[in-house]
Amino acid sequence: MVSAAQGRCWTCKDRKVSCDRTVPACLKCSTTGRQCGGYGLRLTWPRRGDQKRALKSISCTLSWSKSTPYQTFHLINASSWDLALHYVSLDNVSHFRQPPESHQPILIACPLKSLIAPNVAANDQNLLEYFQRDGIHAVPMFDLDRDRFCQTLMRIAFSNDSLASKAVLQSILALSSLYRDGLQPLAVQLKDAALQALMVSVNAGVHGVDAIGHVVAGILSCCFEMQLKSNGEIWNSQWVGHIVGVKELIRDIKKPCHHPPGSDNSIILNWVYYFDVATRFSLRHWRTVLGCQSFPELVFDPAANTSCRLQTALVRASFSTPVPQLSEHAPPVLALLGEICGTILYPWDSQYHSIEYQDYLGKLETRLETLELSDSRVGNESEDDIKITDLFRLAGLIYLERTSKSFSGQSPKVEGWVNKAFAIIASIERCRQPLPIFIIGCEARSDERRQEVLRLVSKTQTDPRVRNMHELGDLLQSFWVQDDLDVESEVEYVRKVSLVVSTCAAVPIFV
Repeated sequence: MVSAAQGRCWTCKDRKVSCDRTVPACLKCSTTGRQCGGYGLRLTWPRRGDQKRALKSISCTLSWSKSTPYQTFHLINASSWDLALHYVSLDNVSHFRQPPESHQPILIACPLKSLIAPNVAANDQNLLEYFQRDGIHAVPMFDLDRDRFCQTLMRIAFSNDSLASKAVLQSILALSSLYRDGLQPLAVQLKDAALQALMVSVNAGVHGVDAIGHVVAGILSCCFEMQLKSNGEIWNSQWVGHIVGVKELIRDIKKPCHHPPGSDNSIILNWVYYFDVATRFSLRHWRTVLGCQSFPELVFDPAANTSCRLQTALVRASFSTPVPQLSEHAPPVLALLGEICGTILYPWDSQYHSIEYQDYLGKLETRLETLELSDSRVGNESEDDIKITDLFRLAGLIYLERTSKSFSGQSPKVEGWVNKAFAIIASIERCRQPLPIFIIGCEARSDERRQEVLRLVSKTQTDPRVRNMHELGDLLQSFWVQDDLDVESEVEYVRKVSLVVSTCAAVPIFV
């Protein structure tokens, strides 16, 4: 007796004809000389717009900005690019080639020629009022009172008639114009005037109180470039160059740590350290040797990108060496996260298995575990601000465990931290800081948790003053696809994060 299958074979289904359902191969295919496709499960990747065959979870709609249409993300589908990246992570595909994006110089461009007079005209006054009311809320920072921070910036801008103070004022006006009106000639003109003032001041020598003005103007210029990159108006890493310049200046200042806690200078150095830590995380994973060994296309072409290769080397050298005692001005949780980003070794390092290093890792974890959040408080936080500080702590613990032990599977210790982190994510309305959301979001294994992360990003984006977080959403989704493809957890955590982050054509922003 010939057994029969429950439905048509795949060949007959594709031909849209009847099937006699004979097992193991139908007679219709055999008699017509066709290869029977059988009756088992057949997996195919859905085509774009193919709603009938698309496998997808409940979607989460995100509005990235007022100028960007709503987008719907499906958490299961993967593209051929995702598959290729997964095979690269396993070192199974050496022939895959993806044309590299063009690379822009990473250091600060030469400032332009004209210098705008610093007199506060009516239009400038309007921009200053806008900055104090709305613009300050778009400036990236962590664990700082925004009102007090704004007052600090204003005091530095109007402290004297020096070129450094003028540069701070022009930088504030440029950033305010960009936030309020978008990329218009006025914003570019003001930014160029700030850079010109800094250049003239440097040529004359930076002394005393002028130094902090240079630091502030440099970070505000960095914010300007980050805003352009987030809006998709530029696609380069020029924002990193401003941070490099600021750090080198601070290194040249004698005894930068001897500023009383809570003073204007201490507040500014705290702000700089946040930028430093978040950028160190980016550079730890973006187009490093670890990623480039498996993906040669991520390496700069020695002939075509000589200046980019040199500037990238200078940037990496700058961020590989911390600014002495700068972390003393930062909240303890950020100082510990910076210590993790700056000292974690890879498993193949000769010191990795030493008793001293393993003992250091244990003490570092204990310091994070036992950290009192009250130590990081500035006295004027909302309940959400306190919870976000705890998110940084939990993200630090997760990242420390993953990177120090180089695994991407599950463990009770990590799962405990992840559960606490997602309880916080479910309870807060917004989180402007991308770094902890990325680290914790990479731990989202279920559709429900992934949707929770995307909802938090979406809620954060409802505030028009928040910088566009489209890049964060793209990176998270790319990581989730790689995580789903890595069923056996064969790919080390650091390699997986590095390959995903390295797909960005420019250094990604986690500030």
